[in-house]
Amino acid sequence: MFRKIFVGLVLLSAGASAQLMTGRLTTLFYGFEGRDTALAKVLYFRAYENLYFNAASGDYSFNMNAMVSNDFGSTIETDPELRVNSFLMKVKNIGGLADITAGRQFVFAGVGSGLIDGVSGLAKFLDNTLMIQGYGGSNVIQSRSIRKNYIGTNGLFGGQISYAPIEDGVVGISYMNKRWERKPYTALRMDSLFNPYSIVINSRPNEEELASIDVEYQHEQVYSIQAKTDFDILTEEISKVQGFTRVGVIKELNVTAEYIFRKPRVAYNSVFSVFNINSTNEIEGGIEYRPISKTFLFARFANVDYVDETSQRLVVGGTYDFISATYTQNFGYAGELNGISVQAAYPMMDRTLTAMCAAGFATYKQAATDPASDVFNGTLGVVYRPMQTLSTDFQMQWMSNPQYNSDMRLFLKINYWFNEKLNWL
Repeated sequence: MFRKIFVGLVLLSAGASAQLMTGRLTTLFYGFEGRDTALAKVLYFRAYENLYFNAASGDYSFNMNAMVSNDFGSTIETDPELRVNSFLMKVKNIGGLADITAGRQFVFAGVGSGLIDGVSGLAKFLDNTLMIQGYGGSNVIQSRSIRKNYIGTNGLFGGQISYAPIEDGVVGISYMNKRWERKPYTALRMDSLFNPYSIVINSRPNEEELASIDVEYQHEQVYSIQAKTDFDILTEEISKVQGFTRVGVIKELNVTAEYIFRKPRVAYNSVFSVFNINSTNEIEGGIEYRPISKTFLFARFANVDYVDETSQRLVVGGTYDFISATYTQNFGYAGELNGISVQAAYPMMDRTLTAMCAAGFATYKQAATDPASDVFNGTLGVVYRPMQTLSTDFQMQWMSNPQYNSDMRLFLKINYWFNEKLNWL
């Protein structure tokens, strides 16, 4: 299917002359010492090359984002690895109403989201107060390689209708149907005489079918409300309810409240669907305070209800100019944790050079009777940008935990941006 889409994109773009070509080349190196399956020490030195490319002419545009990687410190079976994140052609303003996108793309429409090889469309009516979005295609496998898929057993399709009856309010209804194939496997069975024989098991594709209603409203800068409900059509149960509000008490002070009811998202005919699945209820309240332009303080407290247990979470933090700090405490059924993190990024030489450092410490227990474990981490780095089109980012990352006494990693990234005007593509 991907090859057919590729041919269609080439034919569609053949008659268009690109007026603007933009993009980014990213070269990245990441090195560290780890252990293989036999627990022997192995040096990993992985290199990545990422290309983001966009060409546009009038209502036509072409976009591609791909990455190739290879490890030069050890042998990995899948190297060199190519991952294509996007490869699409978009035509805007068809008939003054609709936009059509074809190719590999990430879709997000209410309850439905994912990476597909397919087609999506967006149409606007009634002075853009009514929007209808639809999409369909084959799911892209996790490795994001280019291979042939069939929509019937490995597809994602759906859509969303959004309506804005008032200027600051939107109501949306969405639907999603997703299937992904499962590889066949061989198992041993017994015949009537108890002799073992091999049989190939072909399972039905995993399935999900969801519908959702979401509402958003914002009244100037005084308060805002967001609410969403997801319904599982196959199990005929509500799978998620979420509501969030932010209220401005005074100009510098906001209070927030959030409620989340959720069930684990398990495919309808997955093997995990035969087990008991319990829902959780979470309530969180927070305060946001900005006394001056460069200072922001916040605090949030949450309570999570399980079937017979509860868990709590406290987060307090803030930023001042180029420094930020956060303290986190978890306690109850989900485990105990106390952690603090601090980071700073200081620009120098008219922002040509930016030095950064970060440090964190946490102590945690999976249960109240367990011994405490400590985790330390730290990062030192610098970003050098001598010109608008070129930047270099270098970091040294260090961590110590019960599994690793000292884990040191090196990270280097080079970005190059390009922007060219062309008369043809």
